[in-house]
Order: sequence, then C-alpha cells, then structure tokens
Amino acid sequence: MNDRQRAQDVQRELLIRIQTEGVQAAYEASLAVCNDPKAPAPARATASATIFRVAGYFDRKEGDQAKEPHEMSAEELAIEIARMSRQAQKTDRDIFD
Repeated sequence: MNDRQRAQDVQRELLIRIQTEGVQAAYEASLAVCNDPKAPAPARATASATIFRVAGYFDRKEGDQAKEPHEMSAEELAIEIARMSRQAQKTDRDIFD
C-alpha cells in the first residue's frame, strides 16, 4: 500500500467518524446549550437555529408545508392524487412530443 492509498483510507475513516460520532456530538452539544437556562441568549439562539436549519425548517417556504397523507381528508387526498397523476403524465411523455 502506497502513501496515497493510506491517506485516502485515513480520510475515508475520518469522514465516517465525522458523519456518525461527530454529528451526534454536535447535536448533543447544541441541544445542551438550548436546554441550559444559564447559557447566554445568543448561544441559545445560535444552537436552536442550527438545529432548525439542519432539520430543514429554514428551507421551507410558507406554502411548502404539505400535510402528510394520514393528516388529509378524503377530499384533500383526492385532490393530491389528481395532482400527482397530472404530474406523472407530464413526466412520462417522450421528449419529442
């Protein structure tokens, strides 16, 4: 094994640890700051904003908060099924149509 392969292996292992252990530790640290009443307000705001951002809440638009199917009425389900059917028909067409 040459030095380049060894470096790639180390980087791969490190990335796996960051994506598992590191993310878990970062989440726990942010949550601890959010839950600490003695933490300064800016720290609590930053920690909570980080959690919301990672959860995707800041990326949503006002009208982008679709209901889950189990939350919909029969009428809402029918409307959504019709919308999805129309969308599927559009994407199933041949590019030369």
